[in-house]
Amino acid sequence: MWRIGMNIFYDENIDLKIRLFYVLALTACIANTLGYLTNMLLYGMTAATLFPLFCAVIIYAASAYGIKTKKTKIPVVLILVICDLIEFPVLYCSYGFYRLSYMVLGIVATTLFLEDKWRIKGTSALILFDLVFIVWRQRDPAFFAAFAGKENMSSVVITFLIAGSSILMLLSTLLKQYTRQQKCLEEMTKDLRWMANLDPLTHLYNRRYLTQYLEEKKADGENAFSVVLLDIDDFKQINDTYGHMFGDEVLQTFSEILLKHMKGQGLVTRFGGEEFMLVFHTTDQNKIQQVLNGCADDFKEYGMSSKGKPLTFSGGASVFHGEDMLVKLFNYADERLYQAKNTGKRHVVYDV
Repeated sequence: MWRIGMNIFYDENIDLKIRLFYVLALTACIANTLGYLTNMLLYGMTAATLFPLFCAVIIYAASAYGIKTKKTKIPVVLILVICDLIEFPVLYCSYGFYRLSYMVLGIVATTLFLEDKWRIKGTSALILFDLVFIVWRQRDPAFFAAFAGKENMSSVVITFLIAGSSILMLLSTLLKQYTRQQKCLEEMTKDLRWMANLDPLTHLYNRRYLTQYLEEKKADGENAFSVVLLDIDDFKQINDTYGHMFGDEVLQTFSEILLKHMKGQGLVTRFGGEEFMLVFHTTDQNKIQQVLNGCADDFKEYGMSSKGKPLTFSGGASVFHGEDMLVKLFNYADERLYQAKNTGKRHVVYDV
């Protein structure tokens, strides 16, 4: 039952304001009930006993209304007014220093529940209001002596436990909500960063990520790798003949083919348009050509099965040297791709 009750305060499906109201209502009801019972046991049925009972009846009614209707604005105002402006000052004036913890609790609760535009002004006004009673009681103790109650250790301990546990529940509810929001924010940031690095059509890494990836490899001192810039042959003609929808399908299928054959070999990225760049962990031309041959065979077969014509690509390869700039690496690959395009297409030109 205790766990079920605590879940009400920490259930993230319930609005934070509602959960905080539950904490406020529960602690206010418990505090007044214990205050009434303690005073009745210690002093009998006196004014000091009836006062918390009177406050408790109003707080019970406000709490019940708020819990039933989920409309908490009026109940919150009523509970805070009863506690902050009536009950807590009277308890302090009656019992003195040991009731200051209630005033602190009232200030914390008021700060949490006031709207942003009223929070600083309202809380400051309450602090000044409490200070008036604190100073008044210290400077004119004779005025309060006639109705001052007799303090005892039991009521002091109960007061401290009620105020401390109330503040704990309010703050823990807020901290749990803050932690949840931080986690959601981190996940959203991670998702946005991931999306910023991906090409939306092919779901391959984009040129932005490619640059970051190569910069990191360079910074780590990795000098033994190659890049191959690929371009789908006659892609404009494919779009003009079969439409852009099929053109998109060609890009997506080509991406899947590259990923299939590049598994464990390196990175596949969409460089832009119908151009793709592969990053190989090796500089061995034979190994690179073996991967590209597999890609070429699958791409040709896809073209034959879909439109009865083979689809091909050309490429330019460049080996990274430690002193090279990335722009130079890209330019080398682009120059060799240009050579491949001008020498019959359907093949890859490598570094000499």
